[in-house]
Amino acid sequence: MEHIYSKFYSQFEIITELKTEVLGVVLHDDAENYAAKDYIEWLQNRIARGELEKGWACVYVDKNTCYWFHPSQNIEWHCGHTFANAHYIGIERCQSKIGGILSDEDFMENEEASFKIAAMLLQKYKLPVNRETVKLHKMFYDTECPARAWEIHLKNAPTNQQNMQKLQDYFIEKIRAYDLFTEEELIVLG
Repeated sequence: MEHIYSKFYSQFEIITELKTEVLGVVLHDDAENYAAKDYIEWLQNRIARGELEKGWACVYVDKNTCYWFHPSQNIEWHCGHTFANAHYIGIERCQSKIGGILSDEDFMENEEASFKIAAMLLQKYKLPVNRETVKLHKMFYDTECPARAWEIHLKNAPTNQQNMQKLQDYFIEKIRAYDLFTEEELIVLG
């Protein structure tokens, strides 16, 4: 997998302050056809137009690429929820548009890449993999996100606490499947 880093990893300029504490990750579905590399220009355009307040995550993932936009230890604007933005790392799974360019099987390859990145980030911050550290966007904000995963794994079941926990438990199981990473492997986290 190719790892690409924005300018925020090579200069002192950052967008936001440090998180007081990293509590876990939030897995998002972008509801677009964009690959991770497409977000490089997309986010640069958002910066140029002064529209970052519309939202952004730490990392954008597909099966081939991770685009690391902003360091994970800094506050993000990925959940529409102050506490979540200030304590959780946003992982945007790319090309998740329902009826988009990817089949469910192909999207699940992108999803699998996101589980590996989540496992690495949780290990980096010495966090366990459980319901406290692995969250869905819809747990913090009234949204369909992660809509593609919801459709595939829950067959569009009603949004309620029980079903959110079912999807959360699926994500946890997939993340736990990854063994511990070496220090050299964790270097890609920036």
